[in-house]
Amino acid sequence: MNKTFNCIVVFNKTKDRVLFCKRQKDPYKGLYNFVGGKVEPGEDPESAAYRELQEETGISRRQIHLYRLMDIRYYYQDFDLQMYVGQLREDVVLKEETNPLCWLPLDEDFTDKDRFAGEQNIAHIMNVALEYPIQNTALVHDGLYIGVDGCRGGWIAAVLDHEDFRFERFDSIGDCVSKYRDFDAFLIDMAIGLRNSTRQTRPDDLAKKELGKKASSVFPIPSREAVYADGEENQKQANIRTLGKSLAKQSLAIIPKIRELDEFLLEHPQYQNRILESHPELAFARLNGSPVMYRKQEYPGISVRERILSEFLENENFDKLWDKAKALNCKPDDLMDAACLAVTAALYAHGLCETIPKHPEKDEKELYMRLTIPKGRVAVLKNAGENII
Repeated sequence: MNKTFNCIVVFNKTKDRVLFCKRQKDPYKGLYNFVGGKVEPGEDPESAAYRELQEETGISRRQIHLYRLMDIRYYYQDFDLQMYVGQLREDVVLKEETNPLCWLPLDEDFTDKDRFAGEQNIAHIMNVALEYPIQNTALVHDGLYIGVDGCRGGWIAAVLDHEDFRFERFDSIGDCVSKYRDFDAFLIDMAIGLRNSTRQTRPDDLAKKELGKKASSVFPIPSREAVYADGEENQKQANIRTLGKSLAKQSLAIIPKIRELDEFLLEHPQYQNRILESHPELAFARLNGSPVMYRKQEYPGISVRERILSEFLENENFDKLWDKAKALNCKPDDLMDAACLAVTAALYAHGLCETIPKHPEKDEKELYMRLTIPKGRVAVLKNAGENII
């Protein structure tokens, strides 16, 4: 059975130095190499990387987030090498295990075979590591960011309050805003801006097109007249008059919440175009690089979405999501959707979102009809790393 090893490229807090150890025994005795070690049989590769890093340097999982950089297969020697990269969140005091440790500047000649191990592989690995879009998670911890999703009988808010992250349930939008008046960004999964004519454009068709096979997660939004009609039959007829179509049960079911939010914004104009509409499935798709095909109501879908959010909420434990949902009288996917919108709100506050359509229309009440969503996985990760310190 072939063996597996790992190596970890560790950048300092300001990303102008990289950590090396000076090997005390063969192979490559006396040469500089990345820190790392052996992955034990049956051990999770990522856990092994964090374990080796802490054993060799004292750097804990709390102080760095590691990203899988590349895998190298050595057929002749019959082993696999797993490469990770990360950037320290803070200055650390290194704790040497066996090999002496040192920080080297990035302008070193990493091709120098008399100083560096790996037959010049280190130079290639450094080039790739320097280009990797390491996420600076500080951007979700520097303000008050709110993500809200509707649930049965109320609203679920995911609150990113600087270093604190929590879920809360509210009976009304007004209650949520009253508690968090001074938010930096507030995104909600509910329609803002209502058509009363087929000549007007909402972002729903664009969202459906981008989501492809997941387009069914975008419900047709009733017209303003339908939202304010009483009774399902009157709502259907009003929608036919204004938009030429009846309403499915999913659209009918969200009318009370659309109306509540619309009334709140009309009664509190200071929050118009500050509380912004978003869509969790589209936000997840942008952060993932493609739509998430697993259903969010089932464990595989929850697990994938947890992984996506861990890029930003890396210290949050979603293991007890079902218990939290039960305590708040909602569904686990309500919590995941709200969390996604809170993260998207943080991205929006740092200029890492865009709207669809790019040039949105206003409805008759001067509310923009648009969705605020991340610019995309590569853009978000790369630009966040470059712009947020």
